[in-house]
Amino acid sequence: MFFEKDYFPQFREADRDGYVGLRGYMNYFQDIATHYMHNLHKGNDTILDEYGIAWMFTKYKMHISRKADFTKELHMETWIPEGKLSGIVHQNLLISRNGEECARGCVESCLYHMSKNKLVRLKEIEFPEGLAENREFDIRSFEKLPVGLDGMEYAHTHRVKYTDLDKVGHMTNLKYVDLFLNAFGSKFFEKFRIKEFELHFLNQCFEGETIHVYKKTELGRTSLLAVHENKLPCAVASMVAEEQKEQQ
Repeated sequence: MFFEKDYFPQFREADRDGYVGLRGYMNYFQDIATHYMHNLHKGNDTILDEYGIAWMFTKYKMHISRKADFTKELHMETWIPEGKLSGIVHQNLLISRNGEECARGCVESCLYHMSKNKLVRLKEIEFPEGLAENREFDIRSFEKLPVGLDGMEYAHTHRVKYTDLDKVGHMTNLKYVDLFLNAFGSKFFEKFRIKEFELHFLNQCFEGETIHVYKKTELGRTSLLAVHENKLPCAVASMVAEEQKEQQ
């Protein structure tokens, strides 16, 4: 089953340069993946109350072809690719405008039983079968990202506050995008644009906790790590940036 949606970008979603890039696209990806589940009546708006279970997004991968301005609508598509479904769901995602690709990626999500504090299988929420689509889609599998601090440079510290929280009470996953981007200054983004980004979530963070962000660049790829005060990793990312080109 495919889910499609047209959306007109908003200025609040723009980066410092006035175009929609990684931050906006990541929110679009989560929005359309979430909307897909809502349409199945298996979204967090219903399953948390009915089963005591919530979807948790665990990994994101994105490739950005071009940033978007605010002149025309974007077309967004999502679907579950063919493969065995048990407790982990992958959704492929594509954003385009007038048939020209802007970004593509994949999100991984799982089901978490709130009172039992454990992952559960799709059958626990009576997830429908036969939804997977056989569609050719060029996206690399999720990689194993390093979580050690060796060679890492400290970037900044963030204390989790009320506006960072989601419905289940932990820091919402996409807040980490801002944390990692804030490891760099405006001058970096004036020179470079993000071409690839992969983000994995390792441990939950809650209100009042402190998160330290570290970074390291080697061979054109930047590793980013967010850790608790006790150095327990809570999120890790990998990023590739390229020299800015004039926006088409």
